[in-house]
Amino acid sequence: MKILGLSVLAAFVLTSHAALAQTVMKSEPPPGQLGPGQVVYVECGPGKARKITGGSNVSSSGVVGPGQRRQYGPCVAMKH
Repeated sequence: MKILGLSVLAAFVLTSHAALAQTVMKSEPPPGQLGPGQVVYVECGPGKARKITGGSNVSSSGVVGPGQRRQYGPCVAMKH
């Protein structure tokens, strides 16, 4: 039982560490491509990235309506 618990813990640690690695995009996705709450990172200068969180005001066809707009984080240096 103890081995099973340790293997489950090890699997959790390995998968959670892999989730921390994020891909940085070259440009911001077009309207309608980010789902509400979806997070992407976009280059904003040499060695810098900006966190963008999708809003709920644009449909998948690109039509702007009422709702939360995209949220933009500050442009910060990427950790290596």
